[in-house]
Parts: sequence; structure tokens; C-alpha cells
Amino acid sequence: MKIINFTLAYLSLFPLLLKAQDGISFDNDFNLWNIQKGQTATVFVEKAYIRSVPGLQAKQIDSLGVGTTVTMTSAPLKGSIIKNFYAPWYQISYLKDSQQKKGFIWLGLLALGKQVDREGFQYLYGFERFIKPPNREQQDYFLTKVKVLNPHDSLIASQSYTFAFGGQLSAQSKLLPSMGLTHVKQILCMEFISGACGVPSEYHYVAWTGQKLINLPSRYSVSDAGVFYYDEKLLFPTEHKKNNQLIYKYIEEGETENDDIDAPKYRISKREEHFQWDGDKFFKLSLPK
Repeated sequence: MKIINFTLAYLSLFPLLLKAQDGISFDNDFNLWNIQKGQTATVFVEKAYIRSVPGLQAKQIDSLGVGTTVTMTSAPLKGSIIKNFYAPWYQISYLKDSQQKKGFIWLGLLALGKQVDREGFQYLYGFERFIKPPNREQQDYFLTKVKVLNPHDSLIASQSYTFAFGGQLSAQSKLLPSMGLTHVKQILCMEFISGACGVPSEYHYVAWTGQKLINLPSRYSVSDAGVFYYDEKLLFPTEHKKNNQLIYKYIEEGETENDDIDAPKYRISKREEHFQWDGDKFFKLSLPK
């Protein structure tokens, strides 16, 4: 999450962001996965160990590979801290070797979301681990990864980016077409939505060329009614219909000049950022002042 000129004091109020000595905690009953009993989910890691009962000390009874579909057969159970963050366990059922099996899995081993294109390629995204940089001035973040699986469920590409969790309420994704960028087949958009004052919504974009994944410019927005707002918008070539290899980012921020919450008067500033796509990567252009 980028730093703006406003102090986001509201972040400390959210129960979803419970700082622990070893990492960060997600609430058992409500978290970014938002998976309910009876719903399906997808294994995100290369090998997920299935336990006889919930807990790291329990016996390993099976393992599942990335892309495996599981069904949640219980409500969330008391969790564990793995990969520097706390998340609950679930009982699951799954099909393996033509047999229906059951066991327990830690939520952090499952994808936050999945999209499938017309050719049967799967696009998964999830958390690798939570990282606390040694320099206290640097912000804590999740190392987040996108993975592409072919129609035979084999992992063929992956790409990482950082996400500074700040109390967002939900995660969702959608698969976009090339949006006019050359050598791009699909774009996966991952949305971490807030809906609360002072907590940002973040949007991350990763392009798939058919051979590799490439991070594109991200955007975010945050506001506190009657105090400030900050908003970024991205326009791709098929949207702005100008130079067909430019990505435009429009930034607008406002800070109130009065104390009227019902009718705030904002001091507004606007600016732009332009990014050039060369068919393999993007780079930020210097704009005349």
C-alpha cells in the first residue's frame, strides 16, 4: 500500500488485523478467503499436507497437489500460525485415486481465488507468506503469488507481488482480455476490497503472455467521509483508445477545507502517470511539468 499525506488511524480499529509477535492473524469466522461450509476451494501450494485432526502436530494422512479441488465440510476450526500468519483449519472432502476421502487442511494452503479461461488454463492467486522486514520503517506485507496451470493441472508459470494487508474485507478476481496490449493473452485482476473508512481497496494486475506472467501497474483507493479521499484509475489501450501501448493512471485526491461532515468542501488535486508497454514489460514515462 502506498503512503499518502493522511494518517490512517482507523486501521487499528479492525479485528481482522490482529498483530501478533510472530505475524498477523485472520479471524476464524471471517477472512479474505470467505469460504463457507459446502463450498469448494483450490489447493494453492505445490504440496498441501492433509491431517487426521486439525493442528500441526496431527498425523499427516495424505497430500494434495496444486490445483486440486476440495470441498469444505465443516465450519472453521481453531487455527495455527504457519508462514507467519494465523488462519483456521477446515475439514475437507476430496476425490483421489477414484476414492472420496476426508481430512483437515489449513486455510492458508488454499487459493484466495481462481479463474479459468476458454482454453482451460487456471489462474490461481494466494499468499506465500507474511513478511516483517527487519527495518521497522518498512511496511509489513504478504508475498502474494499468481500461478498458471495448464488444462492438465501442471504448473507452468508463477509471479509474485507484495500486498500490505490493512483490514480489507474481501478478495475477488476477474479475468480480463489483453486490453489492447501486444503479446498479452489474458490479464488477471485481483481485488482486495475494503468498504470501510480509512481502509484502502487495492487492485493488482498480472498479464499472461502465454509463456510468462508480468506484473502491470497496480492501483488503490481510500477515503474517510468528510475528511479526505484518494483515488487511482487505470485505463488500458482499449479503454482510452489513444496510443495503443500506453497505460494511463489518473490520480485524484481531496482534503476537506471545512468542518461540515454533511456537505464537505474538498481541496482537490489531480495528476497523471503514463506507462509504456513494449510487448514484454512496462516502464514509467517522465511527463513534462
